[in-house]
Amino acid sequence: MTAMDNSASPDSTASRRRDLAFALGILAVCALAIWEARKQPRAPFDPVGAAAVPIATAAIMIVLASVILVRLWLNRSTRGGAQSLFSSTDAADEGYVVRPSMSWAAIALSFAFAAAIPLAGFMVATIGFLVVFGWVLSNRSPRSTVIVLAVGLAGGVGLTLGFRALLVDLP
Repeated sequence: MTAMDNSASPDSTASRRRDLAFALGILAVCALAIWEARKQPRAPFDPVGAAAVPIATAAIMIVLASVILVRLWLNRSTRGGAQSLFSSTDAADEGYVVRPSMSWAAIALSFAFAAAIPLAGFMVATIGFLVVFGWVLSNRSPRSTVIVLAVGLAGGVGLTLGFRALLVDLP
């Protein structure tokens, strides 16, 4: 019997509720993203349009959230001995710690980033987002902090210059 064949889920009721809430939350955010992206005006010379990337990203997230919901409905584990959909569990080192709060941090920081763009401008908001999120994900050593600052600065400036080169109107 492999990890994918387990019929009894080792999940607790609380963990299953959290997984359900997370999947439903992702579906709600994706629905809102698609709703708002569809309001983008059609670009006269752009065959893809401004809404393509947000809608495609939301569609991918809807599929992944649906996988979680189906696994919950079929009483398959979404954690523990369940086989990863993305990587082999054999490759993970023993020091790895699962931190589900990082998913919620990513969502909260993304909303903060979107809210900061009109206030601070795209470049400053992007640098702030990359630095804060990088720091949250890092081990917070002096070396990693310097790397996070460098990546945040390069990413914010690089994205701004790249979008301007593509004639994308930024706030």
